[in-house]
Amino acid sequence: MINKNSQIFTWIGIFSAVIIMIGINTLVNTYLNSQRLDLTEEKMYTISNGTIETLKSIDEPITIKFYFTDRLGENYPPFKLFADRIKTMLKRYQEISDGKIIVSLYNPEPFTEIEEQALADNIRGIPLNESGEYGYFGIRAYNRADDVEVIPFMDIEREEFLEYDLTSRIFSLARENKPKIGFITGLGIDGVLDAQGGAVQPWKVMGQINEFFDVVTLLNYNEDPNGLKSIPTDIQALFIVQPLNFSDQALYTIDQFVLNGGSVFIALDPNTTVAAGIQYDKRFDYLLEKWGVRIIPDVVAGDLKLARPAQVGDRGDRVYSNYLALLGVTKEYINQSDPIVSGVDLLNMTTAGIIEKLPIGNTDVSGVFTTSEQSMIINKEEVRDNPDLNKLLRDFEASNNNYNLSVRIKGEVSSVLENLEVDNISSFNLDQHIETGNVNAIIVADVDFMEDQFWVNVKEYFAEELLTPFANNAAFVVNSLENLSDASTLASLRARGVMDRPFTLINNLELESERIFREKERSLANEMSALQNRMRELEQKAGGSVMLGQEDLDAFNDFREKAQNVQVELRNIKLELAQELESLNNTIKISNIAGIPAIFVTFGILFWLLRKYKITRSKVRGES
Repeated sequence: MINKNSQIFTWIGIFSAVIIMIGINTLVNTYLNSQRLDLTEEKMYTISNGTIETLKSIDEPITIKFYFTDRLGENYPPFKLFADRIKTMLKRYQEISDGKIIVSLYNPEPFTEIEEQALADNIRGIPLNESGEYGYFGIRAYNRADDVEVIPFMDIEREEFLEYDLTSRIFSLARENKPKIGFITGLGIDGVLDAQGGAVQPWKVMGQINEFFDVVTLLNYNEDPNGLKSIPTDIQALFIVQPLNFSDQALYTIDQFVLNGGSVFIALDPNTTVAAGIQYDKRFDYLLEKWGVRIIPDVVAGDLKLARPAQVGDRGDRVYSNYLALLGVTKEYINQSDPIVSGVDLLNMTTAGIIEKLPIGNTDVSGVFTTSEQSMIINKEEVRDNPDLNKLLRDFEASNNNYNLSVRIKGEVSSVLENLEVDNISSFNLDQHIETGNVNAIIVADVDFMEDQFWVNVKEYFAEELLTPFANNAAFVVNSLENLSDASTLASLRARGVMDRPFTLINNLELESERIFREKERSLANEMSALQNRMRELEQKAGGSVMLGQEDLDAFNDFREKAQNVQVELRNIKLELAQELESLNNTIKISNIAGIPAIFVTFGILFWLLRKYKITRSKVRGES
């Protein structure tokens, strides 16, 4: 009887647990739908402080029209899940803004007035079937001044960027005027003719900048540098990228802008790859020296720990090898105390220069991001054209130094005027000359990092470009300009969602394997070189024709055997690494798949054991 009762109690316990779980789930869905347990590393489902501040600062109502065809969700279930998340987030936006955000939901079915409305609002449809019916998934937002922001299609690949996509558009509609940025460049990154006179497409980073700033071009390749004699008073910061064919007049104008309280972001590249190695005008070195820094001439930064793979070899015979001058700078080497890198976890760079502090001046020079300790200085000639990636790896020797790739400079400086070696200084307007002032500058020793291939994937949907960043390069630039112009910043929000961050453990495994591989390869190369020198000496003694003696022949055979053994050992190292990485990935997959079910199973077993224990105790007491 007791055993029967025990079984009954056990089943009652299991049934009760199921009912409780269903009840909890119902309560959560009904009353806590806007709240979400967020276990993601970047808190992707948690409304950021930047969004909260933006929503609370709205003065005039902003209307958001959300179009989603329900049948689209029936055909593509992931779209429905994404749409539900958008609805939940928009509801939270309404609550936080105290009703200043007005949300309207629409279900545009084919051949209806709502579909015509969606098309009129520039929402793009995707086919539902082969009958010419379309579904819609997009957003139109506008303010009382009829300023409009549109997301024609909510790309599911940008789900990680949802909060940024929504908040940035609200931010744009809520702000009366964009800060003005003065733009100076010798390259065609804005779509103007480049230094070779050829037409170019604007870099995507410029689109990101134009979204938040009113960009005023002060000087580009096609203009007379002597024409830059003043900077408009409403310019809040300068954005300078690889200036060419500069003049002393232009340099002095920038100098005076800075001393008068203006801020500046400068990207100078000692060996730009996307612009065929074009050098920046060395006049800028005068400014940098006045500010207490210099870019070490004719060198680039190499880093074994931060190196990223690059393709080498001809088509059909291409292999991947780590390129010491192609860097993925991770969070560990980014100064998180500086607000311009808030949320920035990955910056991709190539053939970047090295900035060093000079033992002169009183400026405060702080590194924004650096190399790792596993770095070295590389002559720029070694990375020109088609660099030998394997040779760079063989020659690598760690310096144990963290080299500055970007710095922020603050402090009192004097004018560059005294350093200018010109005869026409008298032609300068010196009536309002400023001799000393405080500099506020951000310097980056690279230009390539802003080019599209290093930070963003681009795809087209009809005529609309959809951008998916895989590094924080553009976010860093926009954050910097916002900080320098004293604009309200979305820095922490802008960098969220970039997921191209390698596992630390996997990185360490790869690094250790690479180290062992290169040490053995270097040892083999040294032995090879010694043997070749010995054979060359023998040839010289014999006038170029000599038979190898037994001792030399044995040495040659030993070397050949050792080379073969080393090659086998190197293959084994790579095989062991691949097996270890595969095992690690499998473990991660199993943990992700089975983790939550395992928790519930564990609780179920504990519940059953507890119930069994209580029944056993009751039985013992009854018998006694």
